[in-house]
Amino acid sequence: MFSKSSSPGSRAKRRHVQRIGLVGAALCLTVTACGGPPPVSSLGPRPVYLEADEATLIEHANAWTAAALYAKGQLRMYWAGNEDERHVDVRLFATRSGAIRMQGNRTLVGQIFTLAADGAEFLLRVPSHATTYLGISSAPAAPEPERPYFSLRPHHLTEALLPEPLPTADSSTTQVALETYPDKYVLAWWQTNATGEIALRRRVTISRTDLRVARIEAFAIDGRVSFDASYGGYLGPGLDAYPGRIDVRRPWEELVFRFEIEETRLNPTLQAGIFSLEPIEGYRTITIEEAMAEFRSQGGGGDSDPGPGSPFIPVP
Repeated sequence: MFSKSSSPGSRAKRRHVQRIGLVGAALCLTVTACGGPPPVSSLGPRPVYLEADEATLIEHANAWTAAALYAKGQLRMYWAGNEDERHVDVRLFATRSGAIRMQGNRTLVGQIFTLAADGAEFLLRVPSHATTYLGISSAPAAPEPERPYFSLRPHHLTEALLPEPLPTADSSTTQVALETYPDKYVLAWWQTNATGEIALRRRVTISRTDLRVARIEAFAIDGRVSFDASYGGYLGPGLDAYPGRIDVRRPWEELVFRFEIEETRLNPTLQAGIFSLEPIEGYRTITIEEAMAEFRSQGGGGDSDPGPGSPFIPVP
């Protein structure tokens, strides 16, 4: 049976507990007033991070890296620090080997360019110049200092659109290592180069919220970044869904290109001759090197030169 009265000792103990409670409340108010954490309800739902092992992550990374691609969408291309908001509507067929057929059009203007490459040579046809530019697909050893984007080659597009799959097993010359972070996984692809040194070839970042590829960093033999691409807006829920947005930075050429893709087909049927390089009658045909020589002879490339309106069209 409980007593209605309390002893002096219990009353003192209760006052002591109340003082502790008041001190705790005061501390809580002080922390909040000094920039402490906001109420949990204002932070929104916490993201759910998924777990996966290395084999599963490699499977996810390789799921949409097909051998060939058809894509329709918009392309923006600009040099670093000078973003051009104009876009070109493009349709393209491409293969991982560097072959590509891409046509660019702009509303009310019509065809801007046609690019065709078979992996060894390429042709760039520009109606506004009535010129066909010819070149070899292998990139120069160093970018052109006056116009770095003249060093861009067709495979620089295809290697980001159709990245090489990660190896599914380690060997004496290649290894994939898994790095785990709170919000992402990173698959680091290490490979032995020609001199026997172990070099980093790729870093593939996979988001832990959906286990999709969010970024690919590719490295050259000497360790420099050859391209840094981010991927998002996947076109469907399936594991092999293709990214709807691809942003690629190429530090060597000081170039950025951005694809916003509406429609894709992986491993489409490719018609014979789709990557052929036949010039058009009535068009002047010159090499990229000749185009650069003409550009220099006209006094281009100075510090005061504002640059062309778009690197889609080489400066003759």
